[in-house]
Amino acid sequence: MATVLPAGNTRSVLHSTPFPLVLKSGSGASVTSLDGREYTDFVSDYSAGLYGHSHPVITKAVAEALATGFSLGGVTEKEAQLGEILCNRFQSIEQVRFCNSGTEANTYALGTALAFNGRKKVLVFESGYHGGTLNFAPATVNSLNLPHDFVIGAYNDIESTRSLADERIGAILVEPMQSAGGMRPSSKEFLQFPRETATRVGAVLIFDEVVTSRFHFHGMQGAWGVRPDMTTLGKYLGGGFPFGAFGGRADIMNQFDPEEAGAQCLQHAGTFNNNIFTMTSAVAAADLVTEEALVRLNQLGNRVREQGNKMAQRAGFGGISFTGYGSAIGVHFHGSEESVLLHAFYFYLLRHGITIGRRGFISLNLQHTDAHVDHLIRAIRGFINEYGSL
Repeated sequence: MATVLPAGNTRSVLHSTPFPLVLKSGSGASVTSLDGREYTDFVSDYSAGLYGHSHPVITKAVAEALATGFSLGGVTEKEAQLGEILCNRFQSIEQVRFCNSGTEANTYALGTALAFNGRKKVLVFESGYHGGTLNFAPATVNSLNLPHDFVIGAYNDIESTRSLADERIGAILVEPMQSAGGMRPSSKEFLQFPRETATRVGAVLIFDEVVTSRFHFHGMQGAWGVRPDMTTLGKYLGGGFPFGAFGGRADIMNQFDPEEAGAQCLQHAGTFNNNIFTMTSAVAAADLVTEEALVRLNQLGNRVREQGNKMAQRAGFGGISFTGYGSAIGVHFHGSEESVLLHAFYFYLLRHGITIGRRGFISLNLQHTDAHVDHLIRAIRGFINEYGSL
């Protein structure tokens, strides 16, 4: 693979030494590797695979898309249906446009916000990740980042960030929980801070809910009652196909309407923005995302996190901790053996028939059951018992 693909992949998060786990199929809550081994999948495609693998509802929708034709090159009924679904779910979205990834969604949202108020500066937060071109991990210098005039604040730290926000800020972009940044949920008080700041200085507040929209039927903005001006979405909402969306207040989104904006109308193109497969699958999959289903999934995730931390405390193993929110769990190691333990944990779970994200990423999907979670908790207990003395 590495002879034709740099590092053997085209998605950096999948890089793994000495070699990656190569998969050939998935069904339900399991995946099968190229060498025929089956694993319970707790990666869930880094939260995009909310429905598990080969869900019959989505499989049926794909068959329907094949039967109707694709690459039609015109507006379709399904995209209007999907727009209604998203506007009804997320109160901050009065109008919405589609694209092909969360990266695109955040890129377009920033451009839209800055065009709306004519400013240049963007307030983001350290360790934030809003796509491959909007990565603010403190230990890296991402040469692929877009050349906006970024101001970087401290996540979950109101006082140290307060002085950075003035009338030059055009947009504030924040995740209600930092996913790639280590499953770090914000406090409700912190999330209210950019809302109050944006209102005070005239900036556009953008919530990146690409990941966090799975925690509550109305997103974390609905759970905590903090309403942004714009919201970005992606991942699972496409039903397993490439998807992104950005939307918000009608006066902001009307910049894309020639009847409203005239000569100042913003142009947003994209051959596959409304592709038949995504639109059809997304509309079908929306019926699977109920309030009850998300509550059940969050309860399973809470059990993993709570049991993991309790087991570590009982064993006196301060080198491991579990963070996150609801169905998303981050596994962290501390101390001088941090890197060694993280690798050991990943391979320990593999040996016990479980796959997670190599960086300590666990994401549940709708096909996980109590039995799957019991399996994971037993494996975590075994690891703590074996490695807790290090």
